[in-house]
Amino acid sequence: MAGELLLARAAVQAALATEGVHSMGRGRYVEAATYEGNEKVTGVVVNPDEVEIHIVARYPLPKPIPEITRSIIERVVPQAGDRKITVIVEDLEVAAS
Repeated sequence: MAGELLLARAAVQAALATEGVHSMGRGRYVEAATYEGNEKVTGVVVNPDEVEIHIVARYPLPKPIPEITRSIIERVVPQAGDRKITVIVEDLEVAAS
């Protein structure tokens, strides 16, 4: 389980370091988070077979959404092992003009 929490933290850092990501998502109907004891990493769900990364993208987009998600996946792959990585774009944050 400690490995899952470390992976979740690494995925958050990778997502937030990606151009076009405004913040981590929280989940639509169920909270998107990884838990261990009384610790929680919001925005990433780590399962034995998959890592779900929930983001809010910044608008206007610096590049197309598929490129943003691909960048996140490339950053997380080294830590994810054999797990499938899914990036879920929950919303867009529109910059004030």
